[in-house]
Amino acid sequence: MTPQSEDDGPVQPPEAPEPERLPETGLRKQGPEEEEEELPRMTLLEHLDELRRRILRTLIVVVVAFFGCFAFAEQIYNLLAKPIEPHVDQLVFDGVADPFIVQVKVALLAAVFVTSPYLVAQLWGFVAPGLYRREKRYAIPFIFFGSLFFLGGGAFGYFVALPFATEFLVNMGLSANWDADIRIERYFSFAVNVLLGLAVMFQLPIVIFMLSQLGVVTPRFLMRHFRWAVLIIIVVSAVITPTPDAVNMTIVAGPTVLLYLVGVGASALVQRRRKRIEEEETE
Repeated sequence: MTPQSEDDGPVQPPEAPEPERLPETGLRKQGPEEEEEELPRMTLLEHLDELRRRILRTLIVVVVAFFGCFAFAEQIYNLLAKPIEPHVDQLVFDGVADPFIVQVKVALLAAVFVTSPYLVAQLWGFVAPGLYRREKRYAIPFIFFGSLFFLGGGAFGYFVALPFATEFLVNMGLSANWDADIRIERYFSFAVNVLLGLAVMFQLPIVIFMLSQLGVVTPRFLMRHFRWAVLIIIVVSAVITPTPDAVNMTIVAGPTVLLYLVGVGASALVQRRRKRIEEEETE
């Protein structure tokens, strides 16, 4: 062996070869915040059990409110009877149980409107597990606007749709020289149909907003099927206010079409925000 000279200096260990780099893919490792955004997985039975529990809670709240509203059933009845009072002398009943049935319907209708914020909150609670954390921030706006549109639909039905429909239908019979002998139970069934139907139809922007959040619909999809949406709205309007004239149908269908367009605007905002988030994540 040849002795090492002093000028050679200390022996350096051989350098380790650089690890071979794999080609980059479009996937990136999720950070802790993204891992928290993983949606909880629920089986079909768990979804059904969640739905059952929320329906049970809703029924309990509505029943409690029903007993409270039943104490004021007569006052509520007087309010609901005002749209038809100018057209008939008085409402009649031909069944022994009709007065009681009417009071039950009146109290139940009032209970639904009184508890509408809770009903909307239960709907949000059922949908929320399928949303990301950033989407769950819409809970308060969803409950607020959902309740507002529900009450607004009922108010529109009471102050606009119900008086117009009642006047048209009663005058149609009076113009044919028929005597108006309207049963109280049938009139209130008609009133409940109009008020609740419009309250539900006014939820259209909220439904479109939620479907947009879930990625089910897009603004382009909604506008492409706008004609079909108008047709469905007209059919539902005809069911709510069964009148053959275009005026009463337009009173119901017109605002609903406008609400559909409001929903399209909300869907566009959701899509724009989603694209901005995707661009930020890509950068």
